[in-house]
Amino acid sequence: MNIRILLATALMPLGVAGTVDAAEMISVGGGSYHFERDLGHNEFNYGLGYEKDWNEEITWSAGVYKNSIRRATFYGLANWYPLNLGAGFRAGLSGGLMTGYHKSPVIGTLMPTLEWRGEHVAMQSYSVPTIKPYVDGAVVVQFKYIFSK
Repeated sequence: MNIRILLATALMPLGVAGTVDAAEMISVGGGSYHFERDLGHNEFNYGLGYEKDWNEEITWSAGVYKNSIRRATFYGLANWYPLNLGAGFRAGLSGGLMTGYHKSPVIGTLMPTLEWRGEHVAMQSYSVPTIKPYVDGAVVVQFKYIFSK
């Protein structure tokens, strides 16, 4: 199956309207810190993405970034935040599809995630599990600009 068709199908929910006052964000990538320090990973993971609130607990996101093995990764994720920790912090899980990693053109992912959201900026952190031979685990931080509420 063509990867572009698979990604387009996975990202279709992004076009469906969610709540009326949903925030929209642009993400600009960020950095990663890998658990296996001797593998020479790229830890400056610049990119560009779009994210939109579906409701108070769920967001959809899609984008591209330069991954840790120096390839382009296209992704589509659903982010679920059932835990409101206060002071703008919330925690949950992110899951979806990603490209550009070892041994497979497309991989599924499910990661614990933590988000802090302010008035105009946000940060999100993922804990990427090590799944050999596909992905080497890391803690990832992503920066977001909120352009619409």
